[in-house]
Amino acid sequence: MQSLQISPFAHFTLRWPVAGVAVLIVLFVAWAVCRRHSARKTLLPGADVPPAWTLDDDMSGSLVDKRYRRWLRWNKAAVALLAAAGIAAAGLCARPSTIDRDTTDAARRDIVLCLDVSASTLPYDAQILSTYQSLVDHFSGERIGLSIFNSTSRTVFPLTDDYSLVKDQLEYASGLLQHVTSQESLDSMSDTDFNNLLAWLDGTENVTDASSLIGDGLVSCATMLPEFVLNADRKAADSATSTADRTGMILLATDNMTAGTELYTLQQGMDLAHQSGIAVDGLYAGDPSLVYSSEAQEMQNLIQTNGGVYEAATSDDAVDNLVRDIDSRSKASDETSQRADLRDSPALLLAALALLWMLYLAIEGALKR
Repeated sequence: MQSLQISPFAHFTLRWPVAGVAVLIVLFVAWAVCRRHSARKTLLPGADVPPAWTLDDDMSGSLVDKRYRRWLRWNKAAVALLAAAGIAAAGLCARPSTIDRDTTDAARRDIVLCLDVSASTLPYDAQILSTYQSLVDHFSGERIGLSIFNSTSRTVFPLTDDYSLVKDQLEYASGLLQHVTSQESLDSMSDTDFNNLLAWLDGTENVTDASSLIGDGLVSCATMLPEFVLNADRKAADSATSTADRTGMILLATDNMTAGTELYTLQQGMDLAHQSGIAVDGLYAGDPSLVYSSEAQEMQNLIQTNGGVYEAATSDDAVDNLVRDIDSRSKASDETSQRADLRDSPALLLAALALLWMLYLAIEGALKR
């Protein structure tokens, strides 16, 4: 993101100018009333009253007291400072604001993080979530969603560019799973931690006698993308949202160990994603000793055949390779957009008010001595 450099006084505005004017009017009325009340206390001599000599008369000659004249000047300065402080207070009530204009390079990619949370992958999911977090740190402008699946799927959060929410959700999930390494670790968890984990996994085991239905999980993740088209007779460009011209991607993390009857096989899920123009990258999430198993090899072949990147989560280059692949995929060039934010900017007037008030108090204190 590149910010336009502007003068601190450029694009300055008052949100509530009427409030500022109202405060000025109130201050003026209060001053006028006080002055009138003070004038009424002054006794004007009548026609039959002999003239009275005042201190001004005594000091209007050559023996003018310089200290008295200085006192008059400081008194006028105090009044001026008090008036200026009133104007500053009125300005604060008018709510001074500035318009900040930013230029942003907005990526036009939608990425769904698709995580297998079956029993065989759960001990390794904390590492997958850590990889997801590292990927998010490289993103700027992409919309991100997270779906978890076992026999059924649950959307943890839909596509969003609120990166603080994304990071909070990933950190929370990683914290839940960081100590899950085996069945024994589950048995030794506190009741609170175990219940929190069950609540997070709720909705992923709604089909009995089945687990890790990879193809179904992949299709569920694909449906989160506006680019997804289920009907094979239609093209992705025919979808209602295709005019957005965004690139849809799925980052599938699983060990491809299916148990049970699927509605969609992994092959069918990949075909549906491919016909919708959705790219699928893969992360192996499972026992490292099975990284070359037939199931893992099938997943790798299907992903690479469809142009995706396949990585083991333990690979040192996994994040860099995935980031390069994501950056290389876009239906349209990333666009530069401008954003204007109206922000409160009371600092200058607050500082001025504080300075004026301190000077007034200092002069007022000197006048009383």
